[in-house]
Amino acid sequence: MFPKTLCSLWALSSCHLIIGAQGHKTDNDLWLPPASTEPSIKNPYVTSGPTYNVSSHQAIRIQSTTGVNSHWVGQWITTTENLHFVLISFSDVIPGGPGNSTDGGSANGCLVYSLDSGSFSSSFVSGTPTAVGQDRLKIQFGEQYELHSLTDDNISEISVIANFNGSNFSLNTTFQPRGSLLFNGGSGSFYWGSVFNHGWASPASYTTGTFTINGTTHIVDPKRSTTWYDRQWGEENPMQGWHWLPIQLENGIRISTWVLPTEQGALKAFATALYPNGEQEVVSVNPDIKPSDVWVSPNTNRTWYGSFEVSFLDEYNSVIMAISPDVTSRKFGEASFGSAFAFCDSFTLYNGTWKGESVRGWGIVEQWPAA
Repeated sequence: MFPKTLCSLWALSSCHLIIGAQGHKTDNDLWLPPASTEPSIKNPYVTSGPTYNVSSHQAIRIQSTTGVNSHWVGQWITTTENLHFVLISFSDVIPGGPGNSTDGGSANGCLVYSLDSGSFSSSFVSGTPTAVGQDRLKIQFGEQYELHSLTDDNISEISVIANFNGSNFSLNTTFQPRGSLLFNGGSGSFYWGSVFNHGWASPASYTTGTFTINGTTHIVDPKRSTTWYDRQWGEENPMQGWHWLPIQLENGIRISTWVLPTEQGALKAFATALYPNGEQEVVSVNPDIKPSDVWVSPNTNRTWYGSFEVSFLDEYNSVIMAISPDVTSRKFGEASFGSAFAFCDSFTLYNGTWKGESVRGWGIVEQWPAA
């Protein structure tokens, strides 16, 4: 059963939770689909803002074996049969061999949540890609995972195909970024451990396709589904780890929040808010995000947290709470190679205040601590 605080979080909404023995359902729509029909590549901030060329950087290949070259696809799905899922798939393609080949620590994987049954599974697989596009976005790990662009601009339409037998999960979905992209730090460059890193996101993408869980195939309802696509690359990874909170609010605001310990002992904490009209705002964050609801993974013995409090250092003293339903009893969200290397992407509900207004929404909290 969900805590009463979560009932009150959604009680006044048209997409309120119904408490049940297995999980939760909704009377109406749960996820907010993209409001804009404009392709992101045509948005003024994307084409003429203080950013790099997103088309060419989709297929960029870094030179450092210690860096990050990540494509993260979070899909918030309502099916045609009115079931609700969070599907996360990802790849990290790292060079390192002769001639800048991609055998320096590449990996791919998935995390799969059913909000109706309360079930969860994950896979995290290391290995060398079988194909990497140099000009056209294409990342392939045999039959297991493939991410590729369906258009020459590398951004207007992207397909992700995956077959994770260990999780009894496969998908074949396509997403089309709509409206403005979100550029972390306003320009897409920000301090990351000890060097500058680059990252942008499409937090509102039109989504179609199918996926199969435990032998049952589901069809995506594009009018009630959305994708958050996160693209990030850089020459190093923070040795002290990070927390990332992609916050999706019911009012259409998207907030990418980072808390990054540096090798010099400082903390970088900031958020980039993307408003429905395309405006972007960078806000400082109190690095003390007050973790609570501690739980220990039965698989790796790692310690994780189910709740956080994010205090924004703006003129309104905005505060948003992140609460992962039942995470301390279900212990969901971890993906790992084992105890020495693990991260946690917990499904999260958000509520609090933003710019003096009460807000609520959904997302995840990503915890990636130092090994």
